[in-house]
Amino acid sequence: MAGIGFRLQKLLKKKSLLSVLKAYGYSAVIGAGSWIIAVGGLVITASIVKELLIYKNQVIQFLTTSTYLFALSLIYTGFFQLYFSRYIADRIFEKKLDKILPNIIGMVVFTIFLGFFIILPSFFILKGTSLTYKLLFIFSFLVLSGIWILNVMLSALKNYRYIFYSFAVSYFVIFVLSIFFSYLNFGLEGLLSAFLIGHSLLFFLLLFIIMFEFSSNRFIEFDFLRKERIYKSLVFTGFFLNLGLWIDKIIFWLHPETGDNIISILRASIFYDLPMFLAYIEIIPGMALFLLRLETDFAQKYDEYYSAVREGGTLKSIEEKRIDMILTAKSSILEVFKGQLIFTLLFIIFAEPIFRFLEIPIIYIPTFNIVSIGTWLLIFLLSILTILFYLDRRKETFIISLIFLLSNGIFTYISIMLGFEYTGLGFVFSCLISSITALIIATKVFDRLTYETFMYQT
Repeated sequence: MAGIGFRLQKLLKKKSLLSVLKAYGYSAVIGAGSWIIAVGGLVITASIVKELLIYKNQVIQFLTTSTYLFALSLIYTGFFQLYFSRYIADRIFEKKLDKILPNIIGMVVFTIFLGFFIILPSFFILKGTSLTYKLLFIFSFLVLSGIWILNVMLSALKNYRYIFYSFAVSYFVIFVLSIFFSYLNFGLEGLLSAFLIGHSLLFFLLLFIIMFEFSSNRFIEFDFLRKERIYKSLVFTGFFLNLGLWIDKIIFWLHPETGDNIISILRASIFYDLPMFLAYIEIIPGMALFLLRLETDFAQKYDEYYSAVREGGTLKSIEEKRIDMILTAKSSILEVFKGQLIFTLLFIIFAEPIFRFLEIPIIYIPTFNIVSIGTWLLIFLLSILTILFYLDRRKETFIISLIFLLSNGIFTYISIMLGFEYTGLGFVFSCLISSITALIIATKVFDRLTYETFMYQT
């Protein structure tokens, strides 16, 4: 899905500082994961509005609620994101662009409809909260689920400015409304109302640009639900990967020695959540850099290789293009690996002033340093996984995502049993083992790529 790639290449060819910054900015929005940017915006908002609230604990309740909303919606839509990405990519390859819009609308309707019944029990589980809070929780979950589905299309869109401004405007609305509702003493429900309104605006802004760029004479279709369109391995790979990214937090939340009740049954582990969140913010530059290299350099070599295969190129030319693609993949991953290491070391070195500026207790710095190493390894893992997704290695990505989920859950629990000083090591070892496994698998895939490509074709 190289719509973004063409635009990024045009920006980089201008070779001006502004064009390079624009390319990295858009790559950050898509590559870093919009949920990271979203939570960042919410934390900034919360840090400002807390002075306007009568009850200061409502800020923690708001951040905890929004974190659960992000976690639940991402884990839930993990079932659909990868397999629907593949569906859209196949239709683009077949040049059946008229089928994209009606099936996007169909997937959004399907996701929200099914999600309503999944989230409905929260209405009865969230005891001790107001009716308004429960309704805001349910509708926010549904809106976020819709956004994650639309997010699948962002790398296929060409209007990067519109997408960037959509995020900027939406979170500015959340920021302004949060201050306004706090000034009116609307409390926690006011903050959640701002959250829902801002994300609803983002949902419709993204839907509008998709409708504009992929026109069709049909409004809604469910072609993506046809049996032959569904790749079960991608369905579970997406779920395992999203759950794997959250399982360590969930374990810390639920464990009686590390989690505390914040509101109703919603728990949090402040001494783990805050350092981990800051560590995730670190990987935004690395993810932006990788997406930039992936959609410009690697995508071009990938297309050249498979074009030679499809068009009957000589074995020598195919092999040369395979080697070029491998070298480009290695250089892209290595560049991200080294670039992210620099950002990680800078954050570790300047951890104390950063924590003091954000008014976070410096006692959390050791945990932050540990999980920062984990996120550095995580971006290496995600880079290899993305390459394997490009190569359509569904079995291999399924295995890697399952290993990541299980190892993160098991090692995190063991780290809790060992004591506070081991906090975060479970996540680090999980990322290390999963990255090594992914690297070994990717090496074997590239070595056998030409053979297996022709074998599958026959």
